[in-house]
Amino acid sequence: MTSFKEKIIDYYSLSNEEYLDLVKPIEDVRLIDPNKIEGMDKVKDRIFKAIENKEKIIIYGDYDCDGITSTSIMFMTFKKLHYEVACYVPSRYIDGYGLNVANVEKIKDKGFNLIICVDNGISANEAIDKANELGMDVIVIDHHEVPEVMVNAVGVIHPTVSHISDIIGSAGYMSLFVSAALLGYYDDYLLTLAGISVVTDMMELKGYNRDVVRLAIKTLNEHKYPRLMSLCDSEVVNEKSFGLEIGPKINAIARVITDKNINLLVKYLTSEDESYVRSLHDWIIQNNELRKSLTTQSLELINKDELEGKKGIILKLDVLEGLIGLIANRLLNEYNVPVLIFSEDEKDPSILKGSIRSKEGFNVTKAFASLEKYLLTGGGHAFAGGLSIKKDDFPSFKEEFEKLCETYPFVKEEKPSIQIELRDITMENYRSLQEFSPFGVGFAEPLFKISDLPTRGLEFVSYGKHLITKLSIQSKLVGFNLSEPLIKATSRIDIYGNFYLNTKFSTTLEFRISDFIAKE
Repeated sequence: MTSFKEKIIDYYSLSNEEYLDLVKPIEDVRLIDPNKIEGMDKVKDRIFKAIENKEKIIIYGDYDCDGITSTSIMFMTFKKLHYEVACYVPSRYIDGYGLNVANVEKIKDKGFNLIICVDNGISANEAIDKANELGMDVIVIDHHEVPEVMVNAVGVIHPTVSHISDIIGSAGYMSLFVSAALLGYYDDYLLTLAGISVVTDMMELKGYNRDVVRLAIKTLNEHKYPRLMSLCDSEVVNEKSFGLEIGPKINAIARVITDKNINLLVKYLTSEDESYVRSLHDWIIQNNELRKSLTTQSLELINKDELEGKKGIILKLDVLEGLIGLIANRLLNEYNVPVLIFSEDEKDPSILKGSIRSKEGFNVTKAFASLEKYLLTGGGHAFAGGLSIKKDDFPSFKEEFEKLCETYPFVKEEKPSIQIELRDITMENYRSLQEFSPFGVGFAEPLFKISDLPTRGLEFVSYGKHLITKLSIQSKLVGFNLSEPLIKATSRIDIYGNFYLNTKFSTTLEFRISDFIAKE
């Protein structure tokens, strides 16, 4: 009889060698020697020269969680080197993404000699050329796609440019390498921030990415850094704490704050003033709640009757640009068709900025290629992207987008799963599953299937809205929004789901149902 652990090994098609490497003791995990990374010597030499000559240095970041952690890692590194630097996180609404010529000129006017771009810069050819023209040097620490023409920076640290790995790491991770090269060691707190950035920026959890995330989880569980733990829902953290709790709260600020207070996030992660950090924590939580309420309000204003039966959804909404991706994702999950949401550009009402979400069958990159004549800007990957068009082009763009959605519908794929029984939902098996963690992009958590489950004995709460059925003292079946009439319309069902350890009130193992199929 195949054991629970063997079923997981078979699910991933792991050889014995791959399995042993995957579950190797955390004590055996070693990060790359940063001094062996190609281009690190140039970066170190330029930074130490700037320190020696007392030059003015500014770290120029980005407004998402990866950008905030990257900026914080570099800022803290200089603090540990006892050298004062400035940092700036651009506003989504005021500055837009990345280093630009206008801000380069402002930086020059303030007397800076060296700009360190983190989570941006690899495509900022015009801005970096301008910096060079004005007598400033630029270092780029980035992970985005490399353009055909390489930027004229004095140093670049990038997963592929620096030949670190074919696997793309986060900008926070690249910043950690630079930090370790400058300090001579990997700092635990900065390592934790880098691990968070890998998960929140949805990097593949393979190879060196997996290593840093494993170490970050261990380090945060040991040190319990208050500013990070206060953003988590549990005293025991894992990769889900990074991706579903810490990341969304940090990302919420850039979505709803339209001024330059985004920079307070760096202060939150780096300040030594505990009372100030506590006040910033309250500010983060308040804005995360605002993000939730604004998203809900925006969804409620949409006429859902007009969306029924559509092969693709494209809407122009009067909402903050930072919310359009969230709205697109919610509608994608609800209607299961490609969704593109536009809102007016804050600085130029004649331009619409859009965010698209998709699934297998409708490729966003290919769609952008088909609609290229309309695009002012556009980028992304197979299932998500951002773009901008002229507002006057919206009617024509809408017509062609909807034709593409008709032509390329989603492909319904049977997801691979592991067959188990109700009796397999045990703490022992949960611990076996956790040996394979962390799970994420490129190494998804296994999907489990329980077949022919009788519906007669299933129990529900909230007037039949949610399925909550106790299996033992420590385990239960949980199905949110799986109503009693829906489930009990058939006598037997197959259920699909994942294991979840709920530690909110007492430690309970839940099998959370993500989908079901009626059998009769």
